[in-house]
Amino acid sequence: MNFLASPLGVLLILAIVAIAAISFQPAKYVGIWREVARFYETERRPSSTPFRGEEISLGLHEFARIDAQLDDEGFWIVYSGPDPSKAPPCVLIPWDCIRFKQATESRHNFQIRLKDPQELLVSPELGAALKRRSLRMPGAENNE
Repeated sequence: MNFLASPLGVLLILAIVAIAAISFQPAKYVGIWREVARFYETERRPSSTPFRGEEISLGLHEFARIDAQLDDEGFWIVYSGPDPSKAPPCVLIPWDCIRFKQATESRHNFQIRLKDPQELLVSPELGAALKRRSLRMPGAENNE
């Protein structure tokens, strides 16, 4: 125990803490976005994003502002806030991995296939387009 109180012990502890601080790599994304990125992150970008500044909720409490595009490949989510380090810059969710659940006046509820399925809440305008598009895709009979 006297060794830790000696100047050499203190320097050793400081060296260990400094090495740990330098080599620490925080998680790339936080919360549910980490799993979404693992499955659906892409370096590609949609050609346009007609749904700009949309507010979504993913999982239980993950609020985000996004730009979105719906095309034959799937549902593109381009993350725009609140903190860009929290989520992947762009994800592409294929149509067979998103399922419509329910619509209310204020939000449309979808389910995204991940390790554990997650709820996605979107605005009525984006939700209506997302529902129409997802029901047109092959295998859509499972979405109703």
